[in-house]
Amino acid sequence: MLYYIIKFTLLLYSRIYFKRIYISGTEHIPKDKPVFLASNHSNGFLDGTMVSALIFPKSTRIFVRGDVFGKGWANFLLRSLKLIPIFRARDGDTRTNRDGNNRSFDQLYEEFKKNRIVLIFPEADAQIEKRLRPLKKGMARMIIDMENRGDKNMEVAIVPFGLNYTHYKRHRNELMISFSKPVYLKDYMEEGGNERAAYNALTTDVGDRIRKEMVDVNQGDEEVTETALRIIRSERSEPIVKFWFGSKARLQAEINAADRIKFSDSGSSLRTKIIDYQDALDVANTTEIGSQRVKIWEYIFWLIFIIPSSLSWLVSRWGLYFGKRLVDAKVKKDELYESIYFGVGLAYNWILMLVGYPLCALFFGWWGVLGWFIFRWLSIPYQHCQEIMQHVKARQAWKKDANVLNQLRKEVLAELS
Repeated sequence: MLYYIIKFTLLLYSRIYFKRIYISGTEHIPKDKPVFLASNHSNGFLDGTMVSALIFPKSTRIFVRGDVFGKGWANFLLRSLKLIPIFRARDGDTRTNRDGNNRSFDQLYEEFKKNRIVLIFPEADAQIEKRLRPLKKGMARMIIDMENRGDKNMEVAIVPFGLNYTHYKRHRNELMISFSKPVYLKDYMEEGGNERAAYNALTTDVGDRIRKEMVDVNQGDEEVTETALRIIRSERSEPIVKFWFGSKARLQAEINAADRIKFSDSGSSLRTKIIDYQDALDVANTTEIGSQRVKIWEYIFWLIFIIPSSLSWLVSRWGLYFGKRLVDAKVKKDELYESIYFGVGLAYNWILMLVGYPLCALFFGWWGVLGWFIFRWLSIPYQHCQEIMQHVKARQAWKKDANVLNQLRKEVLAELS
Protein backbone atom coordinates (compact mmCIF):
# COMPACT_ATOMS: atom_id res chain seq x y z
CA MET A 1 0.00 0.00 0.00
CA LEU A 2 2.80 2.44 0.91
CA TYR A 3 4.40 1.86 -2.49
CA TYR A 4 1.25 2.84 -4.40
CA ILE A 5 0.62 5.89 -2.19
CA ILE A 6 4.18 7.10 -2.82
CA LYS A 7 3.89 6.32 -6.51
CA PHE A 8 0.67 8.33 -6.85
CA THR A 9 2.19 11.23 -4.90
CA LEU A 10 5.27 11.19 -7.13
CA LEU A 11 3.07 11.45 -10.21
CA LEU A 12 1.30 14.48 -8.75
CA TYR A 13 4.42 16.24 -7.48
CA SER A 14 6.32 15.63 -10.71
CA ARG A 15 3.78 17.96 -12.35
CA ILE A 16 4.99 20.75 -10.08
CA TYR A 17 8.69 19.95 -10.03
CA PHE A 18 9.29 19.16 -13.70
CA LYS A 19 8.44 21.44 -16.58
CA ARG A 20 7.75 18.61 -19.03
CA ILE A 21 8.22 14.85 -19.22
CA TYR A 22 8.79 12.95 -22.46
CA ILE A 23 8.52 9.18 -22.39
CA SER A 24 8.70 6.94 -25.45
CA GLY A 25 9.22 3.29 -26.33
CA THR A 26 7.15 1.81 -23.48
CA GLU A 27 5.67 -0.57 -26.04
CA HIS A 28 9.06 -2.32 -26.04
CA ILE A 29 8.56 -3.51 -22.45
CA PRO A 30 7.16 -7.07 -22.69
CA LYS A 31 4.01 -7.77 -20.68
CA ASP A 32 4.34 -11.55 -20.53
CA LYS A 33 8.00 -12.00 -19.58
CA PRO A 34 10.31 -11.09 -16.71
CA VAL A 35 11.94 -7.77 -17.55
CA PHE A 36 15.32 -6.32 -16.56
CA LEU A 37 15.38 -2.57 -17.24
CA ALA A 38 18.92 -1.22 -17.67
CA SER A 39 19.72 2.49 -17.75
CA ASN A 40 22.39 5.15 -17.32
CA HIS A 41 22.55 6.56 -13.79
CA SER A 42 23.19 10.26 -13.30
CA ASN A 43 20.81 11.60 -10.67
CA GLY A 44 20.90 9.51 -7.53
CA PHE A 45 17.65 8.21 -6.05
CA LEU A 46 15.61 10.39 -8.40
CA ASP A 47 16.40 8.12 -11.38
CA GLY A 48 14.76 5.04 -9.93
CA THR A 49 11.83 6.80 -8.28
CA MET A 50 10.79 8.61 -11.45
CA VAL A 51 11.03 5.49 -13.64
CA SER A 52 9.03 3.53 -11.08
CA ALA A 53 6.37 6.25 -10.94
CA LEU A 54 6.10 6.64 -14.71
CA ILE A 55 5.80 2.94 -15.64
CA PHE A 56 2.12 2.75 -14.83
CA PRO A 57 0.24 0.57 -13.86
CA LYS A 58 2.99 -2.06 -13.44
CA SER A 59 5.04 -1.92 -10.25
CA THR A 60 8.81 -1.84 -10.56
CA ARG A 61 11.45 -3.33 -8.28
CA ILE A 62 14.71 -1.41 -8.13
CA PHE A 63 18.22 -2.52 -7.22
CA VAL A 64 19.85 0.07 -4.93
CA ARG A 65 23.06 0.18 -2.91
CA GLY A 66 22.87 -2.24 -0.01
CA ASP A 67 24.53 -0.13 2.71
CA VAL A 68 21.40 2.05 3.08
CA PHE A 69 19.46 -1.00 4.34
CA GLY A 70 21.59 -1.24 7.48
CA LYS A 71 19.10 -0.09 10.12
CA GLY A 72 15.91 -2.03 10.86
CA TRP A 73 13.50 0.82 10.15
CA ALA A 74 15.33 1.68 6.91
CA ASN A 75 15.28 -1.96 5.81
CA PHE A 76 11.52 -2.19 6.44
CA LEU A 77 10.74 1.11 4.71
CA LEU A 78 12.93 0.51 1.66
CA ARG A 79 11.65 -3.01 1.10
CA SER A 80 8.07 -1.68 1.42
CA LEU A 81 8.92 0.58 -1.51
CA LYS A 82 9.96 -2.50 -3.53
CA LEU A 83 13.69 -1.76 -3.38
CA ILE A 84 16.20 -4.64 -3.48
CA PRO A 85 19.68 -4.26 -1.94
CA ILE A 86 22.77 -4.97 -3.98
CA PHE A 87 26.05 -4.98 -2.06
CA ARG A 88 29.24 -3.67 -3.61
CA ALA A 89 32.74 -4.59 -2.46
CA ARG A 90 33.10 -1.30 -0.56
CA ASP A 91 29.74 -1.66 1.24
CA GLY A 92 31.02 -4.08 3.91
CA ASP A 93 33.03 -7.22 4.49
CA THR A 94 33.12 -9.88 1.78
CA ARG A 95 31.10 -12.53 3.59
CA THR A 96 28.31 -10.14 4.61
CA ASN A 97 28.10 -8.78 1.08
CA ARG A 98 27.98 -12.28 -0.42
CA ASP A 99 25.24 -13.43 1.93
CA GLY A 100 23.23 -10.28 1.32
CA ASN A 101 23.53 -10.58 -2.44
CA ASN A 102 22.55 -14.24 -2.37
CA ARG A 103 19.32 -13.30 -0.58
CA SER A 104 18.71 -10.54 -3.12
CA PHE A 105 19.28 -12.95 -6.03
CA ASP A 106 16.80 -15.37 -4.48
CA GLN A 107 14.28 -12.53 -4.35
CA LEU A 108 15.09 -11.55 -7.93
CA TYR A 109 14.38 -15.09 -9.10
CA GLU A 110 11.00 -15.04 -7.34
CA GLU A 111 10.17 -11.69 -8.96
CA PHE A 112 11.12 -12.98 -12.39
CA LYS A 113 9.01 -16.10 -11.93
CA LYS A 114 6.04 -13.73 -11.61
CA ASN A 115 7.03 -11.84 -14.82
CA ARG A 116 7.78 -8.65 -12.92
CA ILE A 117 9.89 -5.65 -13.87
CA VAL A 118 13.22 -5.04 -12.12
CA LEU A 119 15.34 -1.94 -12.70
CA ILE A 120 19.14 -1.97 -12.46
CA PHE A 121 21.78 0.67 -13.12
CA PRO A 122 24.69 -1.31 -14.57
CA GLU A 123 27.11 1.61 -14.21
CA ALA A 124 26.85 0.83 -10.44
CA ASP A 125 27.41 4.44 -9.32
CA ALA A 126 25.57 7.68 -10.05
CA GLN A 127 27.49 10.65 -11.42
CA ILE A 128 26.02 13.95 -12.60
CA GLU A 129 27.16 13.90 -16.21
CA LYS A 130 25.62 13.43 -19.62
CA ARG A 131 27.63 10.41 -20.63
CA LEU A 132 27.54 6.67 -20.20
CA ARG A 133 30.32 5.17 -18.12
CA PRO A 134 31.55 1.58 -18.59
CA LEU A 135 28.95 -0.98 -17.53
CA LYS A 136 29.68 -3.60 -14.90
CA LYS A 137 29.10 -7.22 -15.89
CA GLY A 138 27.00 -8.05 -12.81
CA MET A 139 23.70 -7.59 -14.65
CA ALA A 140 24.60 -10.11 -17.34
CA ARG A 141 25.85 -12.60 -14.75
CA MET A 142 22.58 -12.26 -12.82
CA ILE A 143 20.58 -13.02 -15.96
CA ILE A 144 22.64 -16.13 -16.65
CA ASP A 145 22.10 -17.23 -13.04
CA MET A 146 18.34 -16.61 -13.24
CA GLU A 147 17.92 -18.55 -16.47
CA ASN A 148 20.07 -21.42 -15.18
CA ARG A 149 17.91 -21.61 -12.05
CA GLY A 150 14.86 -21.84 -14.24
CA ASP A 151 16.28 -24.81 -16.16
CA LYS A 152 16.32 -22.67 -19.33
CA ASN A 153 12.53 -22.20 -19.11
CA MET A 154 12.92 -18.61 -17.97
CA GLU A 155 13.64 -16.01 -20.64
CA VAL A 156 14.53 -12.60 -19.24
CA ALA A 157 13.95 -9.61 -21.50
CA ILE A 158 16.62 -6.92 -21.06
CA VAL A 159 15.24 -3.50 -22.04
CA PRO A 160 17.96 -0.83 -22.29
CA PHE A 161 16.79 2.78 -21.97
CA GLY A 162 18.13 6.29 -21.56
CA LEU A 163 17.39 8.77 -18.77
CA ASN A 164 17.92 12.37 -19.85
CA TYR A 165 17.59 15.52 -17.73
CA THR A 166 17.89 18.88 -19.44
CA HIS A 167 19.54 20.29 -16.29
CA TYR A 168 20.65 19.09 -12.89
CA LYS A 169 20.35 20.62 -9.43
CA ARG A 170 17.44 22.91 -10.17
CA HIS A 171 13.68 23.14 -10.26
CA ARG A 172 11.72 23.15 -13.59
CA ASN A 173 13.92 20.49 -15.11
CA GLU A 174 12.73 18.48 -18.10
CA LEU A 175 12.97 14.68 -18.18
CA MET A 176 13.21 12.53 -21.30
CA ILE A 177 13.03 8.72 -21.08
CA SER A 178 13.36 6.48 -24.12
CA PHE A 179 13.19 2.67 -24.12
CA SER A 180 14.99 0.51 -26.69
CA LYS A 181 13.82 -2.83 -28.04
CA PRO A 182 14.48 -5.78 -25.71
CA VAL A 183 17.41 -8.16 -26.09
CA TYR A 184 17.73 -11.74 -24.83
CA LEU A 185 20.63 -13.77 -23.52
CA LYS A 186 20.04 -16.57 -26.06
CA ASP A 187 21.02 -14.18 -28.87
CA TYR A 188 24.54 -13.96 -27.40
CA MET A 189 25.15 -17.59 -26.49
CA GLU A 190 27.59 -19.35 -28.76
CA GLU A 191 27.63 -23.03 -29.64
CA GLY A 192 28.66 -24.93 -26.52
CA GLY A 193 27.24 -22.29 -24.15
CA ASN A 194 30.26 -20.03 -23.56
CA GLU A 195 28.85 -17.93 -20.73
CA ARG A 196 31.83 -15.56 -20.41
CA ALA A 197 31.65 -14.60 -24.09
CA ALA A 198 27.87 -14.22 -23.75
CA TYR A 199 27.88 -11.82 -20.83
CA ASN A 200 30.72 -9.77 -22.34
CA ALA A 201 28.82 -9.40 -25.63
CA LEU A 202 25.53 -8.74 -23.85
CA THR A 203 27.06 -6.06 -21.62
CA THR A 204 28.66 -4.31 -24.61
CA ASP A 205 25.44 -4.38 -26.65
CA VAL A 206 23.29 -3.12 -23.76
CA GLY A 207 25.73 -0.23 -23.29
CA ASP A 208 25.54 0.65 -26.99
CA ARG A 209 21.74 0.58 -26.89
CA ILE A 210 21.54 2.77 -23.78
CA ARG A 211 23.87 5.27 -25.42
CA LYS A 212 21.57 5.51 -28.47
CA GLU A 213 18.71 6.51 -26.17
CA MET A 214 20.53 9.32 -24.37
CA VAL A 215 22.32 12.60 -24.89
CA ASP A 216 25.92 11.42 -24.59
CA VAL A 217 28.53 14.19 -24.25
CA ASN A 218 32.30 13.81 -24.28
CA GLN A 219 34.13 15.07 -21.22
CA GLY A 220 35.19 18.68 -21.81
CA ASP A 221 32.38 19.36 -24.30
CA GLU A 222 29.70 20.14 -21.70
CA GLU A 223 29.52 23.91 -22.17
CA VAL A 224 29.60 24.01 -25.95
CA THR A 225 27.06 21.17 -26.16
CA GLU A 226 24.71 22.85 -23.66
CA THR A 227 24.68 26.01 -25.78
CA ALA A 228 23.77 23.95 -28.84
CA LEU A 229 21.04 22.11 -26.93
CA ARG A 230 19.48 25.40 -25.80
CA ILE A 231 19.25 26.46 -29.44
CA ILE A 232 17.60 23.18 -30.40
CA ARG A 233 15.09 23.51 -27.54
CA SER A 234 14.13 27.05 -28.52
CA GLU A 235 13.37 25.87 -32.05
CA ARG A 236 10.57 23.68 -30.71
CA SER A 237 7.25 25.25 -29.79
CA GLU A 238 5.63 23.13 -27.08
CA PRO A 239 2.09 23.85 -25.79
CA ILE A 240 2.45 25.66 -22.47
CA VAL A 241 -0.24 23.62 -20.72
CA LYS A 242 0.89 20.22 -22.00
CA PHE A 243 3.05 18.23 -19.60
CA TRP A 244 3.20 14.62 -20.88
CA PHE A 245 4.62 13.81 -24.31
CA GLY A 246 4.77 10.35 -25.86
CA SER A 247 7.18 11.19 -28.66
CA LYS A 248 10.94 10.75 -29.00
CA ALA A 249 11.24 13.66 -31.45
CA ARG A 250 12.46 16.16 -28.85
CA LEU A 251 15.06 13.76 -27.43
CA GLN A 252 16.23 12.72 -30.90
CA ALA A 253 16.82 16.36 -31.85
CA GLU A 254 19.04 16.78 -28.79
CA ILE A 255 20.88 13.51 -29.45
CA ASN A 256 21.58 14.59 -33.04
CA ALA A 257 22.93 17.99 -31.92
CA ALA A 258 25.14 16.44 -29.23
CA ASP A 259 26.48 13.87 -31.70
CA ARG A 260 27.32 16.60 -34.22
CA ILE A 261 29.58 18.18 -31.61
CA LYS A 262 30.94 14.88 -30.29
CA PHE A 263 32.14 13.79 -33.72
CA SER A 264 33.49 17.19 -34.79
CA ASP A 265 37.14 18.24 -34.53
CA SER A 266 38.25 20.35 -31.58
CA GLY A 267 38.84 23.42 -33.77
CA SER A 268 35.92 22.89 -36.15
CA SER A 269 33.79 25.68 -37.55
CA LEU A 270 30.78 24.38 -35.61
CA ARG A 271 32.51 24.64 -32.23
CA THR A 272 33.96 28.07 -33.05
CA LYS A 273 30.57 29.47 -34.04
CA ILE A 274 28.87 28.07 -30.95
CA ILE A 275 31.51 29.68 -28.70
CA ASP A 276 31.17 33.01 -30.54
CA TYR A 277 27.40 32.84 -30.17
CA GLN A 278 27.58 32.16 -26.42
CA ASP A 279 30.04 35.04 -26.00
CA ALA A 280 27.60 37.34 -27.82
CA LEU A 281 24.76 36.20 -25.54
CA ASP A 282 26.88 36.99 -22.48
CA VAL A 283 27.76 40.44 -23.79
CA ALA A 284 24.10 41.19 -24.55
CA ASN A 285 23.10 39.87 -21.09
CA THR A 286 20.38 37.68 -22.59
CA THR A 287 19.61 34.01 -23.12
CA GLU A 288 18.53 31.79 -25.97
CA ILE A 289 14.80 32.22 -25.21
CA GLY A 290 15.13 35.85 -26.30
CA SER A 291 15.48 34.67 -29.91
CA GLN A 292 11.75 33.90 -30.03
CA ARG A 293 9.03 36.56 -30.17
CA VAL A 294 6.72 36.89 -27.19
CA LYS A 295 3.28 35.78 -28.36
CA ILE A 296 0.11 37.66 -27.50
CA TRP A 297 -1.38 34.66 -25.69
CA GLU A 298 1.59 34.72 -23.28
CA TYR A 299 0.63 38.24 -22.17
CA ILE A 300 -3.01 37.15 -21.81
CA PHE A 301 -2.05 34.07 -19.80
CA TRP A 302 0.10 36.21 -17.49
CA LEU A 303 -2.67 38.78 -16.90
CA ILE A 304 -5.23 36.08 -16.06
CA PHE A 305 -3.15 33.96 -13.72
CA ILE A 306 -0.48 36.12 -12.10
CA ILE A 307 -2.51 37.28 -9.06
CA PRO A 308 -4.38 34.08 -8.05
CA SER A 309 -1.41 31.87 -8.84
CA SER A 310 0.97 34.09 -6.84
CA LEU A 311 -0.99 33.35 -3.67
CA SER A 312 -0.74 29.61 -4.32
CA TRP A 313 2.99 29.87 -5.00
CA LEU A 314 3.55 31.72 -1.70
CA VAL A 315 2.31 28.57 0.04
CA SER A 316 3.94 26.00 -2.26
CA ARG A 317 7.37 27.55 -2.65
CA TRP A 318 8.55 26.85 0.89
CA GLY A 319 9.14 23.17 0.17
CA LEU A 320 11.53 24.05 -2.62
CA TYR A 321 13.06 26.87 -0.55
CA PHE A 322 13.85 24.63 2.42
CA GLY A 323 14.97 21.87 0.08
CA LYS A 324 17.44 24.25 -1.59
CA ARG A 325 18.74 25.48 1.76
CA LEU A 326 19.21 21.92 2.99
CA VAL A 327 21.04 20.56 -0.04
CA ASP A 328 23.28 23.63 -0.36
CA ALA A 329 24.32 23.29 3.30
CA LYS A 330 24.44 19.53 3.81
CA VAL A 331 24.71 17.56 0.57
CA LYS A 332 28.31 16.93 -0.43
CA LYS A 333 27.71 14.55 -3.34
CA ASP A 334 26.39 16.18 -6.50
CA GLU A 335 24.63 13.00 -7.61
CA LEU A 336 22.41 13.15 -4.49
CA TYR A 337 21.68 16.88 -4.74
CA GLU A 338 18.54 16.82 -6.85
CA SER A 339 17.20 13.65 -5.26
CA ILE A 340 17.14 15.27 -1.80
CA TYR A 341 15.96 18.61 -3.20
CA PHE A 342 13.06 16.78 -4.87
CA GLY A 343 12.42 14.69 -1.74
CA VAL A 344 12.14 17.67 0.62
CA GLY A 345 9.68 19.35 -1.74
CA LEU A 346 7.69 16.12 -1.94
CA ALA A 347 7.59 15.82 1.87
CA TYR A 348 6.40 19.42 2.18
CA ASN A 349 3.60 18.73 -0.29
CA TRP A 350 2.60 15.73 1.82
CA ILE A 351 2.28 18.08 4.80
CA LEU A 352 0.13 20.48 2.77
CA MET A 353 -2.19 17.61 1.83
CA LEU A 354 -2.38 16.02 5.28
CA VAL A 355 -3.00 19.35 7.03
CA GLY A 356 -4.78 21.39 4.38
CA TYR A 357 -7.56 19.02 3.33
CA PRO A 358 -8.79 18.16 6.85
CA LEU A 359 -8.78 21.83 7.92
CA CYS A 360 -10.63 22.98 4.82
CA ALA A 361 -13.13 20.15 5.23
CA LEU A 362 -13.65 21.05 8.89
CA PHE A 363 -14.39 24.72 8.21
CA PHE A 364 -15.94 24.66 4.72
CA GLY A 365 -17.02 21.07 4.07
CA TRP A 366 -16.65 19.54 0.61
CA TRP A 367 -16.42 22.98 -0.98
CA GLY A 368 -13.36 23.60 1.16
CA VAL A 369 -11.74 20.38 -0.06
CA LEU A 370 -12.41 21.36 -3.69
CA GLY A 371 -11.15 24.90 -3.07
CA TRP A 372 -7.91 23.67 -1.48
CA PHE A 373 -7.34 21.28 -4.40
CA ILE A 374 -7.77 24.11 -6.96
CA PHE A 375 -5.66 26.51 -4.88
CA ARG A 376 -2.80 24.01 -4.65
CA TRP A 377 -2.67 23.42 -8.40
CA LEU A 378 -2.60 27.14 -9.16
CA SER A 379 1.10 27.06 -8.31
CA ILE A 380 1.69 25.53 -11.75
CA PRO A 381 0.33 28.53 -13.72
CA TYR A 382 2.53 30.76 -11.55
CA GLN A 383 5.63 28.94 -12.75
CA HIS A 384 4.48 29.51 -16.33
CA CYS A 385 4.01 33.20 -15.48
CA GLN A 386 7.59 33.33 -14.21
CA GLU A 387 8.86 31.81 -17.44
CA ILE A 388 6.84 34.29 -19.50
CA MET A 389 8.44 37.19 -17.62
CA GLN A 390 11.89 35.68 -18.20
CA HIS A 391 11.00 35.42 -21.87
CA VAL A 392 9.91 39.08 -22.01
CA LYS A 393 13.13 40.29 -20.33
CA ALA A 394 15.35 38.11 -22.52
CA ARG A 395 13.54 39.33 -25.65
CA GLN A 396 14.01 42.98 -24.70
CA ALA A 397 17.75 42.46 -24.21
CA TRP A 398 17.97 40.43 -27.44
CA LYS A 399 16.51 43.25 -29.53
CA LYS A 400 19.41 45.55 -28.62
CA ASP A 401 21.88 43.27 -30.45
CA ALA A 402 19.42 41.44 -32.67
CA ASN A 403 21.42 41.73 -35.90
CA VAL A 404 24.56 40.15 -34.46
CA LEU A 405 22.73 37.51 -32.43
CA ASN A 406 20.36 36.47 -35.22
CA GLN A 407 23.23 36.06 -37.67
CA LEU A 408 25.36 34.00 -35.29
CA ARG A 409 22.38 31.86 -34.32
CA LYS A 410 21.53 31.27 -37.98
CA GLU A 411 25.10 30.12 -38.67
CA VAL A 412 25.07 27.69 -35.74
CA LEU A 413 21.73 26.22 -36.82
CA ALA A 414 23.06 25.74 -40.34
CA GLU A 415 26.07 23.82 -38.95
CA LEU A 416 23.86 21.69 -36.69
CA SER A 417 21.36 20.74 -39.38
